Amino acid sequence: MKLHTFIKISALIFVLGLPVGTWAGDLVIIVNAENPVSKLSPVEIRKYLLKESISWPNGKKVKSVDHKGSPPERKVYLKDVVRMSPDQLDKYWVSARYKKGVPLPPKLSSDQQVIEYVQSFGGAISYVNSSSITDSQKSSIKIVGTFPMK
Repeated sequence: MKLHTFIKISALIFVLGLPVGTWAGDLVIIVNAENPVSKLSPVEIRKYLLKESISWPNGKKVKSVDHKGSPPERKVYLKDVVRMSPDQLDKYWVSARYKKGVPLPPKLSSDQQVIEYVQSFGGAISYVNSSSITDSQKSSIKIVGTFPMK
């Protein structure tokens, strides 16, 4: 076997042997770059994402956004961030809408749509895979929390 072929096969075996989480990056909580917060505790993140806290320190209204379906990011969001099943979260939003008039968060199809939403609204907050954020987007959003992808 030629050395070049051996190196390619060895590299492929190494890459395939890595756990998926190694490629995935972390789940990061993002806000618009104009948001005055720079870091949030897990409790604060949960309160803002669930609109239990409805405005930011600068007075802007909180606009949380969710993902459609059940991508890996949403599974971590449900388990580690809001600590609810999909059904519990749906019931939470129906109750919040009915009892407090809280608007339901939009559900977007991809990390890129979520990032664009957060870039567009000063009060926006959401979650994405850290590997989805491009260098050009880093100036218009801030990462205020991190949860490991498992």
